[in-house]
Amino acid sequence: MKRGFTLIELLVVIAIIGVLSSVVLVSLNTARMKARDAEVRTELAQIRTAIQLYYTQYGTMPPNVYPSAYCSNQSGFLQSVVTAGFLPANITSPNNSTYPYCYYDYGAGTAPGAIVTGWIESGNSPTTAGYTGTCRPWAAGANWCDQSINGYYCLCTTY
Repeated sequence: MKRGFTLIELLVVIAIIGVLSSVVLVSLNTARMKARDAEVRTELAQIRTAIQLYYTQYGTMPPNVYPSAYCSNQSGFLQSVVTAGFLPANITSPNNSTYPYCYYDYGAGTAPGAIVTGWIESGNSPTTAGYTGTCRPWAAGANWCDQSINGYYCLCTTY
């Protein structure tokens, strides 16, 4: 008498392995997203500190690379902070290809300060609880740091 697995038994085992592996992969992707989000928040805090040190040293915020734009990518504004010695090197967002860190110095007018943003991809809006420290100085629909729900994590640095 031959002993072995039937075709049905093999298919059931393969299906169970497939289901288990898909559950593990989904959990792994979620963990990766949360790790990138934590990296974004940590790096933005480092950038904010460096910008504050820059302001203390020079009495002005780092210049906007593109003054007419709301977003200067990190290669421009961070270079002046790196050159001044407040950051060891340019920091690149983990989501850099789609959402680089952005910086905008909106001047010393009635609402003085600068904003640095990064993208939170875990699906939670940075405007909700759990993302303390994010700022939303503008009305809904104004720009990437407005009060509408989006994935940008914004840090304000006032003068």
